Amino acid sequence: MIDEKTIQIKLQLINYELLMTTSPMSENLYEKLSYQISGLLESSFLVIYLFDQWTNSFFLKTKNIQQNRILLNQMIYDPTLTYRRAIADEQKLRINDNDLFTVSSSHMNYQLIPLKPTNGPIGMMVVGMENGSAISEGIQQVIRKEVELLLDYIYIIEQRDKNEKKNQVLFDMISHFLNLKTKTEIFTEIITALKKVYPNFDFYLHLSQEYEKNTDLPVKLLEIRNDVQSSSSTAFLTAEIQIENQLDANMTYVYAPLAGQQGVYGVLQIIIPKLLDIPKAEVDYISRFANAAGKAIESTTLYLNSKHLVSDLTMINDLIHQLNSNLNLTEITKIIRNQIMLLCAPEEIGFVYNIQENTRLFETLEGSTAFFDTVEGKGFIKYLLGEVELQQEAIFSGEFKLKSEDIPFRSIMAIPMENSGSINGLVIILHRKPYAFSFEQYKLLQSILRHSTLAFINTILKEKLQKAASTDYLTQLFSRNYLDKKIVEHMKNGEYGTLILFDIDDFKKVNDTYGHYIGDEVIKQVAEIIMSTIEDRDIPARWGGEELAVYLPNTEIDEAVQVARNIGDQVESFTEPRVTLSAGVSSWSNKRKITPKSFFIHADKALYEAKGFGKNCVVRYSVDENTDELIRE
Repeated sequence: MIDEKTIQIKLQLINYELLMTTSPMSENLYEKLSYQISGLLESSFLVIYLFDQWTNSFFLKTKNIQQNRILLNQMIYDPTLTYRRAIADEQKLRINDNDLFTVSSSHMNYQLIPLKPTNGPIGMMVVGMENGSAISEGIQQVIRKEVELLLDYIYIIEQRDKNEKKNQVLFDMISHFLNLKTKTEIFTEIITALKKVYPNFDFYLHLSQEYEKNTDLPVKLLEIRNDVQSSSSTAFLTAEIQIENQLDANMTYVYAPLAGQQGVYGVLQIIIPKLLDIPKAEVDYISRFANAAGKAIESTTLYLNSKHLVSDLTMINDLIHQLNSNLNLTEITKIIRNQIMLLCAPEEIGFVYNIQENTRLFETLEGSTAFFDTVEGKGFIKYLLGEVELQQEAIFSGEFKLKSEDIPFRSIMAIPMENSGSINGLVIILHRKPYAFSFEQYKLLQSILRHSTLAFINTILKEKLQKAASTDYLTQLFSRNYLDKKIVEHMKNGEYGTLILFDIDDFKKVNDTYGHYIGDEVIKQVAEIIMSTIEDRDIPARWGGEELAVYLPNTEIDEAVQVARNIGDQVESFTEPRVTLSAGVSSWSNKRKITPKSFFIHADKALYEAKGFGKNCVVRYSVDENTDELIRE
């Protein structure tokens, strides 16, 4: 057997020749190395194992051993052999400098030389020597030293090559980000790059913001719970990588924050299908990768937000121009309603106006959906008004529940209409589906309503003032002037109409007997009966004193007479003290032109005749082509 110095020189020559003729990245290098050393030692075989941290096991680097394969396999898998204990120790990363030992069988000595290079994975060299032959411990140490030096160099070259490839993937991903404009494109690029670097792992992007859900990408909404501090939420909140080994599942999870310059936008989850101590260099690379992805998500988010902001501001500006174009309340409500439908497609929309500040007296404005006119809907409005007044802020929920009532709506936005520090009303938006509205939609609607509230309030006040100016204070019927104006307008543009004049019979006796307060109450009772009897299109008014009137556009005189009779019957039955009515009815038609003044005079004549006929009756002023006549009904 040659001496140690000669062995060392020859091994150095073998290493030099290998590095000159064979790429360090080639698997053939280990085959050639094993063959050369085996020939130098005159051994039956020689194999090299290296520890793979990703698989947590030793990996045979010399795979094409032809001789003694059966014997070698027996040696490797026979648990009775002493060196199995050494392999187990190696897997636990407890290799010692003096773990040199020989195991003998009936035909061969097996000598194990542990390898512990300065850089890179540990390993072992197994040498098979025929019985009667053995390698001295001194030669084993020389072999170990020279092979470890070679492994150091190979590892440095391998790592440089791997890092170049991984960094190239990272560089390419960042370069591609420059041409991408949507979040979906960014997410696709991130996942594609991850699969290139870690083809055997699974990934998820846990995002803190809304994302497009109509994709097959492994993207989820980040869940942060107060009661459970998960590794993903810890990574998000601390902006630091978290590594979690789950022994029961034999899995390793890496959670890397997707951090930008202005914040953290989510967490990258890497799922490794084995328990693993991840090298620090790999953790650093994952961190750099996640930061690059986070900055891309941030940049795209800011870009999209700026586009949305410009679009939203343009839309709000156009909306304000419309609202300030002297529209009535119905038109304003319709515009806002249409905008809400376009933004979030709710199932129910309610426009609620506080009749009096700091109270729950409200009215539901025209344009609200039918739900808010139901008993359930009105009760829900009262509840929401109370909550908004108590909290002094809007209500936004994707999983809304009421303990006291079974409300079928899970998604709710109740946004107050505020002006000068006062809550003047609510816009209520509902959907049965949980989480039907996004936070972005909620904030945009807040902005829209903040800008449109003044138009709402001004128009409501304007219409209230107009109504007050055209309404009789006592009866809440329209004024005589308003009635005259509407009749004149309709006689210019309509086809026909009818006027009923009512007079409360013997009203002076009511005042003399019960007093003027009761007299006013009687007038109010009669007005309420008139309001409950006529249709929405009809125009009721206080004509003067105890005289009341109703104009019925596009109504024939016979129908008007019947309306007058119904009102008279109800007044006689339901007033307290009981009173009766006399009524005069006149009509007009564009087939026979008459002036508004004549139209009024005809109704007044008919009423005068009704009083003359004994009161409590209806008289019509009938007009045909030849004659005018008064007819008692």
